[in-house]
Amino acid sequence: MRGDAAPLLAGPAVRDRVRWSDVDKMDVVYFGRYLRFMEIAEDEFFRAIGFPHNVVSETLGVWIARVRLEIDFRAPARLDDEIVCRAELRKIGGSSLRLSFPIDRLDGTRLAEGVLVLAALDQRTLRATRIPRALRDALEERG
Repeated sequence: MRGDAAPLLAGPAVRDRVRWSDVDKMDVVYFGRYLRFMEIAEDEFFRAIGFPHNVVSETLGVWIARVRLEIDFRAPARLDDEIVCRAELRKIGGSSLRLSFPIDRLDGTRLAEGVLVLAALDQRTLRATRIPRALRDALEERG
């Protein structure tokens, strides 16, 4: 899943610590909890380009929906590990965005890598619609 090409745009690195609520009986991060790290990185990515999710929904008239998710797990994360994750824009389509999420331990060990495809949906019909020009411009001018 790891892309060799540089991302079109990378969001800020987000650091968080593995919490008690993140681990299973083996003190390893439960697989579903990686979504928490990805969601934090996604939020900061959109905030960094000036379009936090509430601004997109309230001013651009679209919802940003998650339509595809992949995660490759490479090494276990354990209780109290410090995690670094960032959202990296890999592709801008007509109505969709493809983001990758490298998730590393602070020592640089790759723990997982996720891919998330987001689609712009018209708020009234919930059908895919073009990415609004203002959002597309913000992504392209920073990339």
